[in-house]
Amino acid sequence: MKPYLACRRGGSLAWLLGVPLVAAPLLSGCSSPTDASSFDRPVSPPPASPTGGQLPAEPVTTLVDARPAALINGRTVLWGDLRPILSDAAGAEALREVVLDQRLAEAAAEAGVTVSQDDVVAERRRLLEALDKDPSKALRLLAELRDRQTLGTRRFERLLSRNALLRRLVQNDVTVTPEAVARLYDATYGPRRQVRLITVGDLATAQAVAADARGGVFFGDLAVERSTDSSAARGGLLEPMTRDDSTYPVALRQAAFGLPEIGAVSDPILLPGGYAVVQLHAVTETEMPPRAEVRAELTRRVRAARERVLMDDLARRLLTTTTVTIFDDALEESWERFKRAARRGEAAALVAP
Repeated sequence: MKPYLACRRGGSLAWLLGVPLVAAPLLSGCSSPTDASSFDRPVSPPPASPTGGQLPAEPVTTLVDARPAALINGRTVLWGDLRPILSDAAGAEALREVVLDQRLAEAAAEAGVTVSQDDVVAERRRLLEALDKDPSKALRLLAELRDRQTLGTRRFERLLSRNALLRRLVQNDVTVTPEAVARLYDATYGPRRQVRLITVGDLATAQAVAADARGGVFFGDLAVERSTDSSAARGGLLEPMTRDDSTYPVALRQAAFGLPEIGAVSDPILLPGGYAVVQLHAVTETEMPPRAEVRAELTRRVRAARERVLMDDLARRLLTTTTVTIFDDALEESWERFKRAARRGEAAALVAP
C-alpha cells in the first residue's frame, strides 16, 4: 500500500495508508487564555464518572472552549467539555476534510481554476441522477445517504464544492475513446445471461460439484451446501450479466456465455482465491437501439466514469504530499484509529457517488 498522508508528532513519523472522504468541521480556537468569568452565565462542573466521582476536566484555554454549547437540565455544557470528545470521535475525519480543502485550493490557484455556484448545483444534479432516474426516489435516496454518512448542510455543501473543483481540475485530462463507448453500448444493451454460481477452495471439490450437478442434483441446493460465495443463500443465483460486464471476472463471463443452453453446467473455472462452477439459469435477448441514437448519452456516461477515477486519483495525490503536525492527544488517537481502519480497507471514497 502507498502512504497517503504523513503525520509528525513529537518528532516521530507515522504514515497514513488510504484516505476516506470528509467529515464534520474540526473545532478549534485561539491559543491565548481567556477568563471564563467574563461570560454572563453559570460555569458547569466536570461531568461525573460512572463510579460517581469527578472526571478530570481540561482547563478552559480558548474563547471557543469557554462558550456554552448546550444546556442539560439547565446546566451549561461548554465547548471545552465537548472538544476532546469530538476530537476523539470524529477528529481524523474533520482533519482530512480540512487538509483536502486546503490542498485543492492551492492546486486550483496554481491552475487558475475557479468554480461557480452553477458548478455546485450541477454536482448536486449529477448525484441525484446517479441515485435514481425518478426525481422523487432520488431525493429520498439522497436523504438516506446523507443520514448514513452524517452529511449535514455544511458538510454536504463542502462536498459538492469539492467535487466541482476536482472535476474542473481534471476535465482537460479526460479522454473518451470509441472503444470505451462501444464497450458500454454492449454492456448496456447487449444480451444478458444469468447464472448460478458455486465457489470452492480446490479443483477436486469443483470437479465433484460439476459431476453432481450434471448427475441431476439441483444446483441451487449444491450452492447452499457447498458454495463459499455470498450468493450461496440465494442458491448461487447472480444478477444478470452482459459479455462485457466488468463487475464479474472475465473467466466467469466467458464461461457463462460459453454454455450452450439453459441448465448447462460449466467445467471448473479458476478464479482468484479458488475455483467456481456455474450453471446457465436464464438468457435475455433485447432489441438493441441504433448506436447513433444513444452515442451521446453513452459518451457522457463514459466521460463521467473517467472523471470520477481521475478526481479520486487527484485527491489522493494531493494528500500524499501533505504532512500534518498534531498537538492534541484526542485528535491523535482518532488519527491512529483511522489509519488502522484504512489498512483494513475500510476507508470511504474520496468523492461523491
